Amino acid sequence: MKLNTMAAVMTHVSKLETESAAYYEKLAGRFSGLAGLLEAWAKENRRFEKNIRQTYYGVITDTLESNYAFEGLDTDEFDVALTEPADEAQAKAAMRKVEAGIRGFYLKAAAMSEGLMADVPRVLKKIAGVRAERIEEL
Repeated sequence: MKLNTMAAVMTHVSKLETESAAYYEKLAGRFSGLAGLLEAWAKENRRFEKNIRQTYYGVITDTLESNYAFEGLDTDEFDVALTEPADEAQAKAAMRKVEAGIRGFYLKAAAMSEGLMADVPRVLKKIAGVRAERIEEL
């Protein structure tokens, strides 16, 4: 799906963060060795969504300034498939893939919107940095 506006990006961000949080909670119930980590990540994902939303609403004063900032941002470029892993090793691989996909989306969205907005791209890059740390942690 191609996104063009900040509203479309916000809808996708909400979907990414809420679905990945639910996915991590589900995996936490299946893999006790990862439960603490996954529960913390799920909570953090919900906080990320709220932080991006608040930043956006806090800085947008003219709806035209963010319209079409994301001309052709294609969500299909970023694999965030929430698969059903059979064991803990597969769960970690799936989590790395989810984190990398969300990170890639945030970095591209930040790059595309930097010229029109300062705060939103900054928050997206910060969260992308956390996602890189998560990948390293796994």
